[in-house]
Amino acid sequence: MTSGGKGLGHATVRCLLRAGFDVAFTYGKSRKQAEELVAEAESLGRRAMMIETDLFSRAETVVAVHKAIQVFDRIDALVHNFGPFVFERIPLSDYSDESWQKLLDGNLSNFLWIYREVLPGMRSRGFGRIVTIGFAGAKDAVGWRYRAPYAAIKAGLASLTQSIAREERQNGITANMVCPGDIRGANKSKLIEEVFESDNPLARPPVGEDVARVIAFLCADESAQINGTITEVTGGYDILAYDDGTDVVTETIQYNEGDKVWVVPWQKTAHIEEVIKIPNRLTTYKLKSAEGMSGQFTAYQLQPV
Repeated sequence: MTSGGKGLGHATVRCLLRAGFDVAFTYGKSRKQAEELVAEAESLGRRAMMIETDLFSRAETVVAVHKAIQVFDRIDALVHNFGPFVFERIPLSDYSDESWQKLLDGNLSNFLWIYREVLPGMRSRGFGRIVTIGFAGAKDAVGWRYRAPYAAIKAGLASLTQSIAREERQNGITANMVCPGDIRGANKSKLIEEVFESDNPLARPPVGEDVARVIAFLCADESAQINGTITEVTGGYDILAYDDGTDVVTETIQYNEGDKVWVVPWQKTAHIEEVIKIPNRLTTYKLKSAEGMSGQFTAYQLQPV
């Protein structure tokens, strides 16, 4: 697995270990987080191998693959998580050749370098699982304002993934893409159990495990018939809706701060502490009960008292 030290990669390594895999993963500057994964693997009775790698270097990337094969004897699954992203909103015409090439090498060329190294072994054993990471919209080559190079290259990777599925299906090799939604900050590396609150389930943010559990499923022996798919793990939220700044959710705010309401999931009353309106999402109401329970709900879970 590429870029397993932090973020989504970190959560994916954890899920793969729990699914029974031994995992070799690359990392860059996140040595501490990588060491934590190795320790976690040992506690689970699995093996994890951390390989410091400059994934922009073809030579270093190939060496990393060979190191993994030397230690684990074979590679059953490749999860290509590496994919540099430019957070600044930049028009396509303002991209330099260097920036363009970096995005291309990181998101597409790097995958090809690794694919060519792992494919012969997968073919000879008649088994292989390949999972690439895209973005919501990659399947349809959707345009992304001020993210044009990233969107175009990920759409290319989606096509490449589906082409591999067709080329290698008779060799027992599957290739699928998973597209994460809007997972923020530290939540990228977290498991669901680390953020879930039983009294406040609707406020549970998306986390890395939401995506990682799909990746682990696709890597399973039993997933042979799932091939050439592109799966979006977005919770139904459209991250591209912010492109034109339009709020497409039409809703009348039904309650105000200080109102007392009946909370159906809690089966008790509570007071509204805050009304939260975010573009393209339903209004949520931050509540607190007399017993000290707190949570966030939409108007559908509330009733007037």
